[in-house]
Formats: sequence, structure tokens, C-alpha cells
Amino acid sequence: MQASSKPCVAYPIVEYIHVSLKVIELIFLTIRYRREAQISPPNGIKNNSMCQIKFFKKDFTIIALDIPGYGKSPKIKNTTISNYASSIHKFLISKNIKKPILIGHSLGGMIVQEIITKYTNFAKAAVLVGTTAKFGGHDLSWQNDFINSRLQPLENGQSMKDISIKAITNIMGSNKNQEVISFAGKIMSSIKKNTYKSAILSLVGFDLRHQLSNITIPKLLISGEEVKQAPAKTMKSMSKKIKYAQYKEIKNCGHLIHLEKPEIFNKIIQDFILALSLFKEKL
Repeated sequence: MQASSKPCVAYPIVEYIHVSLKVIELIFLTIRYRREAQISPPNGIKNNSMCQIKFFKKDFTIIALDIPGYGKSPKIKNTTISNYASSIHKFLISKNIKKPILIGHSLGGMIVQEIITKYTNFAKAAVLVGTTAKFGGHDLSWQNDFINSRLQPLENGQSMKDISIKAITNIMGSNKNQEVISFAGKIMSSIKKNTYKSAILSLVGFDLRHQLSNITIPKLLISGEEVKQAPAKTMKSMSKKIKYAQYKEIKNCGHLIHLEKPEIFNKIIQDFILALSLFKEKL
């Protein structure tokens, strides 16, 4: 497949892959990003398939972004999921990216939802991983407890390193791969405290259930069987309420799906992308 004809796959947030080679100046934003030729597997990860970019770059043009405040992308003043989405959309438009396949994990999955509901004709398809269309349930006390549990350690003076190791261990499945814990913990510990706090607070009030139900591009939802933050049953139910969505669940896997079960994860996405041409024919 020629490079010019490769479909474009954009990762609006790659939480555990550091990307920082080239700077693109936007009106209000600088975003650091990499294209596929510049990407190598993350340091400290022996299993190269853990790096989705290495796996997919053979057949697709890959753009991996540090969202504002992460990696080497500077923070924006007003941190909201809507502003994250607007910033990424502006960046991709500036690079003349048309009909990308957007892939987002966790917070990144929320950002992808915001993009496809806000700019309905922009993306070709979306992959939502370990995420939800609504933060919390009807009981607001749950949201408050969640926010407090994440922010209280900061108020108590704990370092991001201490917070990271505990958080990564808790969100993984029953198979606690120390290599993954070390790698993911190292990346998370590099996040600035203010960025972490802003990201947590941006979750409050997030609810795109009704808007998402009307989006007609193909959507793939992936969850780990043992995910606590966005439970598998929540994502499965979500997939049944939105159009043109399919749901895949990976067994013996927690929240870090792309790192815990990379081979299975990569294959699921690959099959989804290859089937997009068949989807178009059915419309």
C-alpha cells in the first residue's frame, strides 16, 4: 500500500506513549506529535506489540498526539473535555487530515466522543477504549467521592510517583505485569500535578449519551473484563444504545487494555478497520 493512500489513524490521547518530535503552532495551542516513520517502541517495553503504533504503521498513516498539558504539549488555560476536543480538531485540520479513524482510551475516549458529536462529518470511524458516555451515575455523591479520592493524595502532599504506582496497580486486571506497571507508572508520574488535577476535574458533568446515539459513523467499543473505572457491562450497554457500534470484551484484562493484552487489542482494531469498506457498502 502506498504511503499516500494509507488511511489515517489518529490517537487523540496516547497516555503511555511519549510523543515529542515536532512542534506545530496553532493559534492558541502548540501540540507535539509524531508521524509513523519517527516512532519506535517505548523504552522499557520488551514486547514490541505493546506499542500499537509500531503494529499499525505498516498499513496506516499514524499520528500520535500529546493532548494539552501532557508530554510536551503545553497546558491550555481552560481545561475541559470540549476544549481538548476543539484543540485536537484544529490541529488535525491544520495538517489537512481528512476522515481519520480516531482512537481514544479512558479520558481519550471521552475526547473522541466529544469530537465526533461536535464535528459530525469529520471522522471516518471511532474506537472507544475503556471509557464511558457519562461520567458517574445519577448519584452525584459518587462523582464527589471519585474526585476526592483522586485529588486528596495531592492535597496531602504525595508525589505523582507515589500516586502513579498505586493508581496503575489498582486499575490493572488480576494479572499484575510488573513491566507494564513500571512503564505506565513512569509515564504517569511525569504528569504535572496541576495537569492531573485539571484532567480529573474536567470529567465532572460529562454526558454525551443522547448526542452519541445519533452519530452514524462506525464505532468500536473495547473493554477489559476486569475494568473497574468503566465497567464492561457499562460499555456493553452503551454499545447497544448507539448506532453502528460493536462491542468487544477482552478477558482477564483491566483498564490498561492496550498494554495488558496488546496482541488481542491490536487484532480487534485491525479487523474493525479492515471491515470499514464492507460497512460503507451496506449503507
